[in-house]
Order: sequence, then structure tokens, then C-alpha cells
Amino acid sequence: MTINLDDYSVADLEKLIRQAERKLEKKRMEAVKNAQAEINKIAKDLGVSVDDLLEENKGRKKKTTARKSTTRKKKAGVRKPAKIKYRNPKDSSQTWTGRGKRPVWLREAVEQGAKLEDFEV
Repeated sequence: MTINLDDYSVADLEKLIRQAERKLEKKRMEAVKNAQAEINKIAKDLGVSVDDLLEENKGRKKKTTARKSTTRKKKAGVRKPAKIKYRNPKDSSQTWTGRGKRPVWLREAVEQGAKLEDFEV
């Protein structure tokens, strides 16, 4: 679907954008309501609550293994960035967390006799 927008003024285009955003929000809300109704219907048909239906491990049997593991799997997610441990006093935008390869500015300073502790934050 293509709409020729060449003849519209700036005000008309802004009005069109606002109308489209409102319509988009209405459509999204309708989709959410429809999904909720469908979930409620499925739960009712199965004779369970919605919470039971959405519960992840409900009804799954755990597999037994010969050796029990004491470690848990980590949940996938976004990790926080590491804290800055070292900063270049000549250029405060140059930092290092202490992880990975040592940056050139720090490596050169240490080679010239500076101590790593001099750059700690």
C-alpha cells in the first residue's frame, strides 16, 4: 500500500502521524485483549487457571540422573557493564575495567615506569 504524501503540508503530515499513532495503539490494545480472551478460553477448556496454564514447569517430570548437579543454569539476560577500575589521568574518557587486553595507553604508561595502582579509580 502506497500513499502519495507529496501534496500534504507539514501540518497535515503531523496530523496524519498523530492519527496513525492513535490507530496503531488501538490495534495493539485490541490484539492484547484478543490474546487475553484466547488464553482465558484455553484455560477454561482445560479446567485450569490462567496462572497454572502459564506456569513454565507445570506438569513436566524432572529427569533423574545418576549424578546430581549442584549448579544451576544461569538465566539468559542482559549483564550489567563491568565497573571501571582504571582511568587515564591525561584523558578521562579513556578507561579500563580490568577485563580483557590492557589498553595501549595503560600498557605504554606501565612500560614507562608508572604503577598500575596509579590509575585506579
